[in-house]
Amino acid sequence: MPTLDRRNLLAQAACATAAVGVTSPGHAQSPRRYRMLLNTAFSGPQAWLLLAQDSGFLAREGIELEFTTGAGAFTAAPRLASGGFDLGYGDINSLIEVAAKGTGDTPVAVYMMFNASPSTIAVKASGPIKTPTDLEGRTLSGHDTDVALRTFGAFCKTTGTDRSRITITHFDGSMRAQVEGMLKSEKVDGVFGYVSTITAAMAAAGIDANTTLRFIKFAEHAPDLYGSALMASRKMLRDDPQGVAAVVRALNQGLAAVLADQDKAIEAVARRDPNIRHDIEKLRLVTTLQVEMSHTEGRSLGIGDVDDARLARSIALVAETNGLPKVPAIRDVFVRDFLPPATDRIRSLAR
Repeated sequence: MPTLDRRNLLAQAACATAAVGVTSPGHAQSPRRYRMLLNTAFSGPQAWLLLAQDSGFLAREGIELEFTTGAGAFTAAPRLASGGFDLGYGDINSLIEVAAKGTGDTPVAVYMMFNASPSTIAVKASGPIKTPTDLEGRTLSGHDTDVALRTFGAFCKTTGTDRSRITITHFDGSMRAQVEGMLKSEKVDGVFGYVSTITAAMAAAGIDANTTLRFIKFAEHAPDLYGSALMASRKMLRDDPQGVAAVVRALNQGLAAVLADQDKAIEAVARRDPNIRHDIEKLRLVTTLQVEMSHTEGRSLGIGDVDDARLARSIALVAETNGLPKVPAIRDVFVRDFLPPATDRIRSLAR
């Protein structure tokens, strides 16, 4: 796919604005309806998306979103590329793979949520594994599409860890079952995952992950890696760039609403899935905010933006370690054209 040209996007946005006008409260025009693929089943860390809908931020922009639950953050980009969805929320490292292969309607990230990698390897707190190279000679377990597993090559490259000396087994069950199995087993030494996902899964089992587990965090050892982002399809970018900007504005307001009232945020999740445990999903949300989104880059640039030099290094690292056919250009992976003004971006994730 060709690299997106900023002048063309801005020109298209201007034309779209002239054609449809600016939507305002009470505007009689029918809303624009789009389908959005989520990273997983409804959960606390998605509350910023859900509150944007429930609080009327999307409606005021003249947008209706139909949310579809996903099968993991790493699967969002390829599913969005295959068609059927206009927007997606998922891992940018997977998006780098899709962009490098250039197949289908390659999506582009338009709002970076995780300026730090959420990936981790959880090991026994009482065990001998304390550094990345301690993983050599050990066995790790993970889902085939787990982001941490799929970016483990980048982790090993950055830390000087010999991946050939590490055995990886694949696990299809729940995160809770996977971690509990590791804690009881002498055959598995660590589990791939997100800090927030593992922490919440263990809390549901009555286990304090922070005392039972030690987290080998990718953000500390492979700092160039990013995490999940809001993505738009090429078709939507081409046909309705004004709509992309409207969605981004509304979702940015949704993030502010989450920070203002986390209990209200969890209620938005519960409206979609009444079977959730409020305490567990709130823990998952809080851990996401404090661990996976709390990065100095967000405080300096505002949540949504990236550091171009860092992203370029990250793209090159993922391309090299995952054996991709080419190194995508930055604008084939991320564009900031639709971000709110810097003054309107979230910079503090504290309540």
